Amino acid sequence: MGGAVTGCRARYIAEVTAATTIRVTRGKLSRLAHAGLDSFAFRERAIGDLRAALPFDAAAWWTIDPASALFTSCVFQPSPVDHAICAGVHGNELGDTDYNKFRVLARRSAKAEVLSAATGGQPERSDRYRHILAPLQYKHELRLALSDNSVLWGGIALLREPGGPDFTPAEVGRVASLGRILTEGLRSGIALGAAQVDCAPNGPGMLIVDDDLQILTMTPNAERWLDELTDGFPCLPNVGSSWLPEAVRSVVARARQPHGGDAPEDHMSRARVRGSSGRWLAIYASRTRETRPGSASIAVIIEEARPAEIAPLIMDAYGLSPREARVTSLVLHGLSTREIADEIHLSPYTVQDHLKAIFEKAGVRSRRVLAARVFGQYHLPRAGLGGNPPESDGAVAGAYSTVA
Repeated sequence: MGGAVTGCRARYIAEVTAATTIRVTRGKLSRLAHAGLDSFAFRERAIGDLRAALPFDAAAWWTIDPASALFTSCVFQPSPVDHAICAGVHGNELGDTDYNKFRVLARRSAKAEVLSAATGGQPERSDRYRHILAPLQYKHELRLALSDNSVLWGGIALLREPGGPDFTPAEVGRVASLGRILTEGLRSGIALGAAQVDCAPNGPGMLIVDDDLQILTMTPNAERWLDELTDGFPCLPNVGSSWLPEAVRSVVARARQPHGGDAPEDHMSRARVRGSSGRWLAIYASRTRETRPGSASIAVIIEEARPAEIAPLIMDAYGLSPREARVTSLVLHGLSTREIADEIHLSPYTVQDHLKAIFEKAGVRSRRVLAARVFGQYHLPRAGLGGNPPESDGAVAGAYSTVA
């Protein structure tokens, strides 16, 4: 009897300790999520805070373009230069079959699951386990999809080495309970980080890669744009290098996938990603047509994203409803409350209510500050250097003119 009581007490103490740890960790992550960090800095620091909630040997954390569901960057710890896991997983995510894909987890209520549970205790049934995790000496994997309102912003994989314990259902629950605040911090870091204008390539760049991701040729502008996508690496790839930034690998992997009845060379793969300077870039990839047997390759174009391409992401980043997005668009076009009310057939009082909600979500107190914040983050970087004028349509107007 005494042993049973002691065991119950031990479990009770462990549960209380775990609950306290989660509360403390959630508080740290909440402060971090509102610290104005970019997505890389947020992920690096948040992984450290996650270790307080449960132990793990390594963590890989991807950002994902909500529009295309393509991976755009990866932070991996403990080794910041070992991207073998990051480089391989986007191809696995695009494949036909495997377990716990982020886009599948995003549709579940918990959004988290352990690989061993999904495979019935046989992780070797997973291609990802056999070809990526096991060769790198990882056995246990816990995945968490970071999504809100059906928008997938990223995914986390926590890993443990052989010999260590698998992740328990209780640990899955702890990680899942942190999903909302982790999503909020990542979403803000992706879309709302500060932009730094330095030197920008003048126009798009193009590179050609083969099926082994070897760079065959690239333009000088492509080399400069790649510098914006190096995921923190100081070195640019040389022609013939097998290394490409995560976002480019992901877009190329999608371009290589067959899509319905279309010929692969007719499919254009694309993604939006924020460069190291804060500029929004658009990456496009398409398989070239063979001029001789075995000559097909992948053409990749990198250029600065147009405002209309990033407008939906901006709205999602602030968490605006479709009506709030429309009101924001009209505010940025300079309409008064009465004019907005007439435009969207609402009373001025209802418009004021929408404005209050928008200000709260954007963390501002007035129209002027709202416009200044959007201008500083999205319009100013497109204006160029040395006092050059912005593009003729105006990034602010262009960004929101297509939002219904």
